[in-house]
Amino acid sequence: MRLWTRNSGEISGIFRRLSGGVNAADRRRIFRGTFQSFLIQAISVALVFASNLWLVRSSDPDAYGLYVHVFNWVSILAVFVVAGRDDLVLALIPKYVREGKNRLVARLIRACNRWLVLATLVVTGVFLAIIGLFPVRALSENIRLFLLSIPAVYLTACLGINQMILQSLDHIRQSQIVERIAKPLLLIFFVGVFHLAATSFNGKNLILLSTIVLGISGAAVLVLTGQKMRRLAATPEPTPRLTIDTRQVFYFFSVSLLNLLSTRLTMLLLPYFTVAAKDVGIFNICSRFADLLIFPFFLMHSVLPQLFARHTPEEKTYTQGLFDTSNRLMLLLCVPLLLGIVLLGKFMLSWFGQPYTGGYATLVYLSLAQLLFSLFGPSNTILMTQGLEKYSAICLLAYVLILAISSCILLPLAGMTGGALAVLVSSLCYNILLAVVCYRTTGVYSPFFRLRRRQVRRP
Repeated sequence: MRLWTRNSGEISGIFRRLSGGVNAADRRRIFRGTFQSFLIQAISVALVFASNLWLVRSSDPDAYGLYVHVFNWVSILAVFVVAGRDDLVLALIPKYVREGKNRLVARLIRACNRWLVLATLVVTGVFLAIIGLFPVRALSENIRLFLLSIPAVYLTACLGINQMILQSLDHIRQSQIVERIAKPLLLIFFVGVFHLAATSFNGKNLILLSTIVLGISGAAVLVLTGQKMRRLAATPEPTPRLTIDTRQVFYFFSVSLLNLLSTRLTMLLLPYFTVAAKDVGIFNICSRFADLLIFPFFLMHSVLPQLFARHTPEEKTYTQGLFDTSNRLMLLLCVPLLLGIVLLGKFMLSWFGQPYTGGYATLVYLSLAQLLFSLFGPSNTILMTQGLEKYSAICLLAYVLILAISSCILLPLAGMTGGALAVLVSSLCYNILLAVVCYRTTGVYSPFFRLRRRQVRRP
């Protein structure tokens, strides 16, 4: 106990030195939320790694690559289903709670969940009609698998939006525990069940397995959200009219779609430049490992949007303090992860099988690309929570266009390694552009500008 108390004091002391300019209440929120997220994410990383390792080793590389390809499209369709409402609740709910409009929060939650059912039918119906009527390579020949994955589209959207609702209500632990811990545990369990049943792990069975896991996870998070919503609806106050700014929703939707495309576009283009389906699976595993580098960024993102949303754009000095605090913490966690991946990357890839070790260069380039997000800081989060989502969407559009062009150039030349290089180049361009826009619109500057300032001041 004494050791824990001493270590906690040392950690708190380090945190205070890193968080100059931030008041004690917000400092506690950042520290507590980040620490809770760290524990959940650390357990999640181990479980996700174990579940993916077992899944990959239980199937052949081509079957796994096909499964990844289908679920990449499931993720894209889910973004169309959500249509920006995940970011909308993250931007509006903290403000409504601060203003005491609890029943309005309950109405917003109910409206968002009702939207998902109709939107799933429309979006998946249009998608299946397109690939059924027009021959689209890598899509039309797999139409039966896409038909099987329709429930997964709804469940992915449901899980995503309700997690955001819980996070916006400051239930950070509950917002993450279902997807980060329960979901990979369920995947491990059902892989074991399939093993006992001597079932072959082809693409169809992998999709069915993941859909079952998503179904249980989605039901669990709906129960949690329903409990919070009933408490809010029971508040003795007039029920105000709920109005949703469609333009704001469109920008949020654009940001969500473009953000997903920025992480999936190279894998979506790979089947058009390679005949080996396994390359998609190898690239996906490398992306999973590289995501460790954006791990600190996601830790802070579980806390920062609510804090940025509570402060007005006029509070520039305080917003700069929040930005600097989060940026320092990100880098403090990120650099050791990069060193570990560079030194042990090939060894870690070998756990999945010999074909996967060929992706080491891909892993290094993807890891460097992810490092840039922690290096430049959460500029996008500020834009999204200060009513400047239009600029966030424009920056992401530029990012996706640069990624698409560079991928089309580098994929034919160097395969998946070229794709990883395209991700690195486009990520650098995006983060610089985002830093410039954030500074011009809010006055908050990233370390990129701090370095430039020092260079200008030197005689």
